[in-house]
Parts: sequence; structure tokens; C-alpha cells
Amino acid sequence: MSVGKEIRMARLLNEKSGRLLAITMDHPITRGVLPGLENIREVMRLVCAGKPDAITIQKGIARNWFQPYAGKVALIMKSTSYSIPYHPYYDTPVADVEEAVTLGADAISVGMIVGGPEQAAQLTQLGKISKEADRAGMPLVAHIYPKGSMIKDSSDADRIAYAVRAGAELGVDIIKTIWSGSAESFQRVIESCPAKVCLAGGAAGNELVDYLKMTREALDIGLAGVTFGRSVWGDAYPTAVVLALKALIHDDVSVEDALAVYQANAK
Repeated sequence: MSVGKEIRMARLLNEKSGRLLAITMDHPITRGVLPGLENIREVMRLVCAGKPDAITIQKGIARNWFQPYAGKVALIMKSTSYSIPYHPYYDTPVADVEEAVTLGADAISVGMIVGGPEQAAQLTQLGKISKEADRAGMPLVAHIYPKGSMIKDSSDADRIAYAVRAGAELGVDIIKTIWSGSAESFQRVIESCPAKVCLAGGAAGNELVDYLKMTREALDIGLAGVTFGRSVWGDAYPTAVVLALKALIHDDVSVEDALAVYQANAK
């Protein structure tokens, strides 16, 4: 690992736990302007008030609205995007490593959907970004999901293991993926991947306690952190959710204690 990458990785990972708590706010291209993301300046203020380790945003948002948080929260710049109604199986390139460096990003993020004919082009793109990121000393984060057009069950542990290993094979440093449904099955995912594995939050509508329980189970088997979105800024109290997750991930508290942190700050 180059000195530049080591320095940036140190900014991303929590000094106390060595884990990552990142909040993703790159959803509008993918899913539309969801409730909670309408006012990006306000939601960034609320999320960053909880001091997560990093936030993931697209380049335009980073260029125009990230400045107040520079040096306080690490910046992960998203460089691809898919769209559920228009191209659900293909994460198309929208930015590159040079732009991430120019914006002062601490990492560049790439999305990839595996499990279908669209996978080939995305593997090519991931390999290219990996080369450019290494050259620039930039950590590479990938959101890799087995949700291609040939996948019947995207929560199948074998499919998830294939997805994360594909990322590691191409040089990804931190891989965000989906929960397989149990600690026993997800342990196979973690063991199959030499890169750091982080959890995605999943569909909206679940209670906060569900996300906390899932995270606690995964942390106990070696999870490297989380990159949650809707479960954070979709809540009535985003700052409180960040604080609860920090207690869970970095202080290793119980789900009950994390909920108490949330309740104490939900105002």
C-alpha cells in the first residue's frame, strides 16, 4: 500500500475501532429524490453533526456543498450510478479518480452489479478505476451487489461471496454489500473476502432496532463496518442514528445501549 493510500485509509477508518461508519447520500440518481434527501444541505448538516467517519456523495454535491465538513468527515466520492427504473443492472461511470483527487476526496467509490450479462462491462470499469486509484494513492470502495438479471435470490450467501470476492480480486479495499439474513451465512461471505467487508442498510421501512441487531450480529463475526443511507437520513433524527451507530460500531456496546444513545439524542 502506498503512503498516500495509507494516509487516506487512516482518515476513513476510526482510530479507536479500526472500523468504518460511512453514510451514503448518493441515492437520487438511483432511486429519485427520496424523503429525507430533498434538502441536501440540511441533511448533510444533520448527518455530519453526528460525526460519522465518512459520507459518500456524488461529485456535484461534493463540489458545491461539502466544504463546511472538510477535515471533519472523510469524503468518499461516488463515481458510478445505476437507476432502478431505467438501467437497474448497470452502474454507469459518471466520474473518475482525477476528479476525486481534485475534490480532495479520501476515497473513490464504484458500484457494480454482478450476476448477468451486464457484469462484463462493469468488471472492466472496476479494473480500470482500480488501476487509476492505485496510481493516485486513493482507497477504492465498491458497492457490489448480486442483483444482476440472472440472479434469483440476491440474499444467497454464495452469490454474495462471489460478488465481494470479485471486488477483492480486482483490488478493492472496502466492499459494501448486502446482508445474507444470518450471521452463520454471512460469516462465509466475510471469510471468502480478503478485503474489508461492510454492510449496506437495505430497504426502507425497517425499524432502527432491526438495523442495529443486524449490525451487531455482523460485527461479532468480523464485519469491518457499515455504509448506511436510508436508515439514517430517512429517520426523523439522523444525528441520533449516527450517534447510536457510532456507539455500536466503535464502542462495541449492545443493541439496547445503542438504542438508549438514540433515545437520548432524538430531539
